[in-house]
Amino acid sequence: MKFAAVLVVNYLTPWYELSLEERVAIEHEHVFPSVGAFVKRGGKLTPVRAIKYGREAESFFILGFDEMEGYLDLVRDLRSSHLLTAGLAVIDFETVGLEEAYFAERDKDRAPAVAA
Repeated sequence: MKFAAVLVVNYLTPWYELSLEERVAIEHEHVFPSVGAFVKRGGKLTPVRAIKYGREAESFFILGFDEMEGYLDLVRDLRSSHLLTAGLAVIDFETVGLEEAYFAERDKDRAPAVAA
């Protein structure tokens, strides 16, 4: 994968006021289709559930992808999803970078000549 990203989603109090069945239904209807589309376009996604001091839980996702467009589509879909627009969660943090392996492959032929 050319790019790596971390996306942190913080679940807010209204999320926890919903029943487990309601939360599962929202994820299946509004989140999983976006994630599935990202994976179908060749992206990789690892979901991680974390406990954070002062909050019940948050999730973060570690993503890998070759084309920025697929990642941007995923973020746009999530930001417009019921999960975020209804105030059930927010994206607290997002960062994207080039993977080091990509740099190594790209730069292998650029190494300076070593004088003997």
